[in-house]
Amino acid sequence: MDGSLKKRAEPEDPMELRGVAFDGDPDFMIDCIVEEYARLGWSPAKILPLFESPSYPVLHGLYRARGAESIRRSVEAVVRRCGVFHFDTHERPADLELVQIKPAETGGSQDE
Repeated sequence: MDGSLKKRAEPEDPMELRGVAFDGDPDFMIDCIVEEYARLGWSPAKILPLFESPSYPVLHGLYRARGAESIRRSVEAVVRRCGVFHFDTHERPADLELVQIKPAETGGSQDE
């Protein structure tokens, strides 16, 4: 087994998640994120606020860099392409009263 998996946590170890910038395709990232939420059943109206919120720094950075209209067009294009997953839930009706059916009494064959 890899020894790094057995390392004990130490006080100076980082205990929080940190975003790290790296090269990539922002359009592809937008497409992937929007598609993921659309497949969870989120409409464009529910996805767009993720980009508008500073609580999501990467998405919000794209929103500031590209502008609201560009992000809205991207979100709508992805949703048109992949759709939004929809589902309905139905409650099962209450159980009907169960009735015990007794087996027919046996007493001989029908040939008698």
